This record gives sequence, C-alpha cells and structure tokens, in this order.
Amino acid sequence: MKTKPGAVATIVAGFYLALCFAVVQGQQSQQRASLTGDWTGESICVGNNPSCHDEKVIYHVSIADEPDKIKIAADKIVDGKPEPMGVIDLKYDASKQILTGETQTARYHLWWEFTIKGDIMEGTLSLLPDKTIARRIKVQKKESTQKGAAMTTHATGTFEVKLNPQDDRSDDKSLGRMTIEKQWHGDLEGTSKGQMLTGGDVTKGSAGYVAIEKVSGALNGRKGTFILQHSATMTRGEGQLTITVVPDSGTDQLEGLTGKMMIKIADGKHSYDFEYALPRMP
Repeated sequence: MKTKPGAVATIVAGFYLALCFAVVQGQQSQQRASLTGDWTGESICVGNNPSCHDEKVIYHVSIADEPDKIKIAADKIVDGKPEPMGVIDLKYDASKQILTGETQTARYHLWWEFTIKGDIMEGTLSLLPDKTIARRIKVQKKESTQKGAAMTTHATGTFEVKLNPQDDRSDDKSLGRMTIEKQWHGDLEGTSKGQMLTGGDVTKGSAGYVAIEKVSGALNGRKGTFILQHSATMTRGEGQLTITVVPDSGTDQLEGLTGKMMIKIADGKHSYDFEYALPRMP
C-alpha cells in the first residue's frame, strides 16, 4: 500500500523541522564553545567612586557545567602580572549573543551584561538593585589578533523559508526530497531557490540532509549570485550543520566570495550569521 502524497509531505516536513531543531541546538553548543579562550582589554570606572580604579583585564573563558552557561576567571594586570579577581558564571543567550548574570561580594550585589560581536565582548558591570553602571568593559579574544591579515566580514539578518515536499511516489519513508525558496533580509537582501534531500528516521533521533541553493541579491551592497552547500546530521538528538559557499560560485560583484553561514531559530523566526570574505573592488 502506497503512502498518500499528503502523508508524504507531512512526514518530510516533520523530518526537516525535527532535524532543524536538533541542528540549531548543536549550533548553540558550538557557539558557546567558540567563546572559550583568553580575552584581554580594559575595565573602566564610571561615576564618582574614589575607590574604583581603571584596570587592564584578562578573562579566561570556559564552558560551565550547565548547558546555557559559561565561566569567566577574571584577572587584572598589576605591575605587568595577572592578579586573580575571582570566577563568575554567566548565562549565554546564543540567539541574542549576550551574556548576563549576577554575583555577590561582601560589599556589593553586582549585575554583569555583555554583548558579543565576533571577537569583541563589550558590556557593563552594574550595582543592584537599581543597576547603576559602575564599570564599562571591552575585551577582545586573543587569537583574533594573531591571525594577521585574515580579514572577514559578518552579514546578519533574517529570512523566510518555504519548503515544498516532492512526491517521488516511493513507499520508502526514510528518504525525502523538497524544494527550497527563501527571502533574505538585512545585510543580505535577495532570494534563493534550491533542493534538499533528507534521509533517516527522526523517531530514532538520527537523520541527515544535504541541500544546494542558489542565492541572488546584494550582500552589503554588492550584487551578484552565489551557491550555498548544506550538510546536516542529527546523531541521537545532537545536531551539526555546515553551510559553506561553493568555491568559485560567486558572480558579478560577488566573484571570489568565500564563507560559511550559521542559522538560528528563535520564537519561530529564522536568522543568519554569514562570515565571509570578498576581494576588494577595483
């Protein structure tokens, strides 16, 4: 007995949603892991507090035991040498790229808040309960300064996606095929079309998909087309996704484009973070 076309569409669409959820969860874990390392910079006093002093700081970032938290061991530089100030646990919101948390000392109840933009972490240390800002902090991840001329640009924004399951008239429910249509907004403005192949059984927590889509539009004002290649796997509920620009697929003002993309899904909305490099225009 053959599966009805409507049932095929439901199975394939359900497969994609389950896999996407697992992949995004995996991406969030990867994003959290990407924060680990040493961050250096300054902690500058705000307001009239004679006991406060501007400091050169080093933040040693590591992954905390809880899945949505990171740990920072903070040092200040005194006479050219690091002096430990303590360890704080902060909550990491991967969709907003922010760190928040509170700590208690003998004298103060403190609130930490940072925004992460690539290799820069910038934020404030405030006094509770009224959140009066006591310090402004800006640190940069060390490894980024060691890469020299490896210059990249980030494009961010949102997109809408329409998936159309294709009925290949097969009784094999472990395989599926869909067409992809997207509308891109933000630093990347345009449309894309492509095809996706799926395989596996999400009820067992393991599956995968591959896809190719061609993007047409403007990337930070530079017009052209390029092709994205997707490869995703879900292993017992843990997802991994790689989206890269197909080499030499860029055309017109996007010729020579290279890069990789991460997607996020929050509150039912899709967004992207596209890290790319392009030759300078003549």
